Amino acid sequence: MKISSYEFIHPEDKAALDNLKAVPLFPEFVKAFIKAFPEHYFHGTSMAQKLRLRPEQLPEIYNFLPPICDALGIAEPDFYLEMSPYPNAYTLGDTKILISVTSGLVEYLDKEEFQAVLAHECGHIACRHVLYHTMAKMIVEFGSRIFGPLAVAYKPVILALLYWQRRSELSADRASAVFMKNSQPVVDTMIRLAGGPKSVTGEVNIDLYIKQADAYDKLVEESLWNRALQGLAVMNADHPFLAVRTREIVKWCGSDHFQRIIKSLEENIATPKCSKCGNAIMEDWLYCNYCGARIDGANS
Repeated sequence: MKISSYEFIHPEDKAALDNLKAVPLFPEFVKAFIKAFPEHYFHGTSMAQKLRLRPEQLPEIYNFLPPICDALGIAEPDFYLEMSPYPNAYTLGDTKILISVTSGLVEYLDKEEFQAVLAHECGHIACRHVLYHTMAKMIVEFGSRIFGPLAVAYKPVILALLYWQRRSELSADRASAVFMKNSQPVVDTMIRLAGGPKSVTGEVNIDLYIKQADAYDKLVEESLWNRALQGLAVMNADHPFLAVRTREIVKWCGSDHFQRIIKSLEENIATPKCSKCGNAIMEDWLYCNYCGARIDGANS
């Protein structure tokens, strides 16, 4: 059975995207970007400088991708390996999407962790994040050259776009956990990115690490000054802080919602969905927690 993105889209992702679309100038921003967007630039430079992975080209890496795409119900993107010691993976494009992973990532993670990263990237595709992600990347790196003097006017839009992007990562983490059927590979990957290779971080106490996120929240709430400082720290970031992401995915994977999704996948049973918004719903809900619509057949 295919995994619908409605099953794992994070509510904060949806809410932030709705707010982003309501930002003044956002429609004009999107139109301007698409008009100037050099999609073929990415594909041309990737084909010319990276290794394109295929069944005949490094199949031991490529073969991780098709099962994930099949499970998430997406078309296979172009898949590239690039030389960099820094462990990283990213997805770009609009009408034609590509995933690129670094040699550092392949060497740094074990097979299950690498698979979790690919599922995360494919989760972005399934959730239709990629165009806006590409916009954020291009604007942050080349905004002044693309929009010239208008870049200053678009700053609120850029900040709103980055805020949404941080929330979108939570949905992609969920996609990865659903495909892997547990949170551990996702958490292990975050531990590696936070503290180093498994030879150093293999025995990390996850509960203590999650408590760092709780301590961080407490720090932020102590004063307006702390809140302002941490707001500045994350304002231009495109990912949430790792400890916070770890806590979020562990909590969600312990929920009835996650367990029901996994059970449905294992038993090939379709999960019930809201007739109005299409999101997955729980059997005991009277109203949809996403859109507020009354559930068909719910008892009063």
